[in-house]
Amino acid sequence: MNADTRPSALADANSLEVREYLAAALRLDLVGPGAGHELAEEQLPGWVRPSNWYLTGFLVPSGTPFDQRSDADEDDPLDETPALAGLTEESSEERTAAKKGFFPSSVGLSFLVPDSAEELTVAVRWGDYHKTEYEGPDGNKVSVWQREPLERTVAVSLSQAAADHPVPQSGGLRLHVAVRPVDTGRIATLSKGTRSVSVFLVNNRPPTAGDPDDPESAGAAEQAYIFQAELEIAGGVPFVARPDPRGALATEWDDQVADLHYADVPEYAVGHGTSADWQVVDGECRTLRTAWIPSATVAKTETVLVPDAELSMEKLGALTDGQAASDALRPLVDHYRTWIGLQRSGLGALDGDRRDVGEELLRRAGMAADRIERGIGVLVHDHDALDAFRVANRAVARALRWRVDDDEPEWRAFQLAFILLNVGGLADGRSPEREIVDLLFFPTGGGKTEAYLGLAAFTIMLRRLRRPGQDGLQGAGVVVIMRYTLRLLTLDQLGRAASLVCALELEREADPERYGRWPIEIGLWVGKAATPT
Repeated sequence: MNADTRPSALADANSLEVREYLAAALRLDLVGPGAGHELAEEQLPGWVRPSNWYLTGFLVPSGTPFDQRSDADEDDPLDETPALAGLTEESSEERTAAKKGFFPSSVGLSFLVPDSAEELTVAVRWGDYHKTEYEGPDGNKVSVWQREPLERTVAVSLSQAAADHPVPQSGGLRLHVAVRPVDTGRIATLSKGTRSVSVFLVNNRPPTAGDPDDPESAGAAEQAYIFQAELEIAGGVPFVARPDPRGALATEWDDQVADLHYADVPEYAVGHGTSADWQVVDGECRTLRTAWIPSATVAKTETVLVPDAELSMEKLGALTDGQAASDALRPLVDHYRTWIGLQRSGLGALDGDRRDVGEELLRRAGMAADRIERGIGVLVHDHDALDAFRVANRAVARALRWRVDDDEPEWRAFQLAFILLNVGGLADGRSPEREIVDLLFFPTGGGKTEAYLGLAAFTIMLRRLRRPGQDGLQGAGVVVIMRYTLRLLTLDQLGRAASLVCALELEREADPERYGRWPIEIGLWVGKAATPT
């Protein structure tokens, strides 16, 4: 790695730089050094085979016998694990693949070119490892695998439907190229004359005979392998973005929504035996390359500030009456509806099914705005609901001060909106909204937990207020069930839920006549299947 990306340089790095460092470290660990890397001429210990040192990124000769085309240790059990019990996600059993995996001999890319494209330039990069020795500090010979970085460039004409090009001075590497016309009449977004091109790098080197049971012999056979294999394809004219016919033909709602969300995210190539990467400059893609480790840029999700809306948990926990609740929360609905109107003005740029999907999404957004408004109305007119809402705000605020030392905890707009969205259904047992299951979808660390813990606190306290009989015993019992499938996540969520329950218990103790004399409790059920602990 470059000196400025080493761990010592990460002390002042931002999150993007840290991520890039981790991605580079992962590539180096799994694939090995690429072109221009400071370890391009590395030496590996002679006692380990390069194909065991690096887990992917290499191609074996196409004529390699089957008994030498897979990892000799692949079938070995990693560890003794208990028999499968409980649900699948609760089992720690390591299961081997149903079929034996074999090392690849080729890697390739498929992409689209316009009618004007006549030739491509293909850069082939790889590393060869040769067994050698050097004299160590003590004068003894040390066996190592010496890496030799190699690169060759091949000009590929697109005039033939199929062609085979030798990679010069490579010992037997070849490029297979296939060019096919595309039926542009069925895909409106493609121009007439667009063609599909596939370029494959194939290791046709003569395989070196080796005995898989003899480490020395098997290691010698790997001198015919190529490691860190990479194709980089450049064109004189921009490549054509590949349309996704699955979006146009999608019948499932989730697929249709995904097609709309990613309508402006072009894809320029698909990999065979590898992933594809590309470079876009000024809206044009002229360079494609293979990538052994796939990557994608995901847009950051950020919360927004809603002017005039009260987000302070302490202030919401001290609302005096229903009118104060309306004044504090009504801006959430108003600004949400304004945003919906802005999105509706952009529907004119869509056509066909995508416009229908967009209109349906905005219709559902309007329904959510109506539900938030009804939730505010419940707080305005139902004193018990308003009291439960105030206690929930104070409890979550207290728990956050304990956990993250936040002196002035505030809701994020989506958290508060999610709580208000569900207030109507929770407060009215006859509400049709009780048939709705709401999914709170937000990236990790965005605040989902506080949102549903706030809703849980509201539900717990509302039940106590609505059922005050027998010193509050009628309002006790199981109110909220939470289940987590990941063990480490369970530990974190348990701590946060326990903090909330403790905060609620302090609220109850402060006014047992109103909130009941029976304590607010949390129960645990851990273990596998139906085994409580």
